[in-house]
Amino acid sequence: MLKYIIIEEDSAEIAEFGIAVRINGKIRASAPCLSESRAEMEKLAALLNGLEIEPCHFDDIIEDYLTDFTV
Repeated sequence: MLKYIIIEEDSAEIAEFGIAVRINGKIRASAPCLSESRAEMEKLAALLNGLEIEPCHFDDIIEDYLTDFTV
């Protein structure tokens, strides 16, 4: 089963969130520390899960997110 999930990394003062692709319970790809906003990553994960985006497009989506994509 394919699912996009939120990942969280805590530094000394701030939490940063990213997204990962989980297939059959194993993380296959991840992009940590994309945003300080958990809500933004929740929207992105919901969008990717809702559209059932194939993992081969993960890198392109992250690149678009970092350049000019808005959720």
